[in-house]
Amino acid sequence: MEQSNTEQYTEKQANYILFAMMLVVLFSSAGIALPYPVMAPLFLEQGSPFTNFANLPAKILLGIILAAYPIGLLIGSSIVGAASDQYGRKKVLLISLTINVFGYLLSALAIVYQNYPAFVLTRFLNGLCGGNISIAKAIASDLSPVLEKTKTFTRINATSYAGWLLGPLAGGLLQPLGTEIVFYVATLALTTSLLAVATLLPNAVSSNQSANVHWSALLKQQNSFALIKSPDIRTIFFIYFLATLGLNAFYEFYPVWLVENYQYSAPDIGIMTAVLTAFMILSSLVLVGKVKRSIGLVNGSLLGLTCLATILLSHPWLNDQVLSPVYAVTGAVIALFSGLLPVYISDRFNKVNQGQLMGLLTTCFSLANIFMAIIGSIIALAGATWSIVFGGVLVSCAALWFYLYSRVPQTNATTASR
Repeated sequence: MEQSNTEQYTEKQANYILFAMMLVVLFSSAGIALPYPVMAPLFLEQGSPFTNFANLPAKILLGIILAAYPIGLLIGSSIVGAASDQYGRKKVLLISLTINVFGYLLSALAIVYQNYPAFVLTRFLNGLCGGNISIAKAIASDLSPVLEKTKTFTRINATSYAGWLLGPLAGGLLQPLGTEIVFYVATLALTTSLLAVATLLPNAVSSNQSANVHWSALLKQQNSFALIKSPDIRTIFFIYFLATLGLNAFYEFYPVWLVENYQYSAPDIGIMTAVLTAFMILSSLVLVGKVKRSIGLVNGSLLGLTCLATILLSHPWLNDQVLSPVYAVTGAVIALFSGLLPVYISDRFNKVNQGQLMGLLTTCFSLANIFMAIIGSIIALAGATWSIVFGGVLVSCAALWFYLYSRVPQTNATTASR
């Protein structure tokens, strides 16, 4: 999609495009999360052929499967968004979604035929194309100024949260029908996204499209990591990385903390997760835009970061009576900084390819997820409380650094990455 051509769309056309992107994000997020509840039973069930591959322990086999997707996502996120800048948003999105559809279908067949290597390969392939969410965010950015950017980002975020809520719920309900059914449904969900893109997204291309850009050059020189050559972008990358490290410390270890401290069962954790996610969705749709209009992007982002840091640091003193309201507030402040900080970054670097930039943010989150899984697990040996507190320290550092960074005027060097 050409940034220079977005003003030719009417508001109605822009809303249709945004709706298509919301479907992409909703079904992509749900498709990603759908298999999670079924992975452990699939691999830890006694007598499953998957547990006998290469005589490796079942937990090691499960760990490889769980790692395959985020490793693919880490690679794909840095490339797919940048590719959409060069070859066109719709074209790259259609290709990545088509591969995703076949990837989930092949995952189902790998389960039917009990082929472990094929299952690993398909999970990696789906991760590789999971970066299409960064294209959706780039298109949301492209729709400005026809649609207000905070509005488009918050709606994209809300549908992403809804996907992460509905996906595991659907996976858990479908699992008794057969594990392969879960992946067939994910295939159907992503096919819906593919059809929405094909019918609702215009055949526009990015203003940077160039027949001279070869895939090898894209991989080596124009992937999302190439942006961090700019000192200004490199600084915001590390700020965002610190913030998402802290956020992932909470995401990955609050279920463990609930079990350790309050003996929560799986349904109890599911209810608390539903509370958290419901307020993330509600706040994205209602609160974020109002905060932005009241105090601006910088102060709104700082408010979200500061409140999140405070909540994470307070975990040693929380008790069971206040958990539900505290986690409701947590969902709201996560939505606040997740909705406003990327908009600030997009606006500050508005002369940078947005697909490449959104790909960098997605890659940053994937890196934080992997790093925190390792670091947080080590800290959790002393108790999951301390993993969450460590996350609070990281978010506090991100908030302070962002405050100082936002006070520094933008230099010409930050806009030279086009």
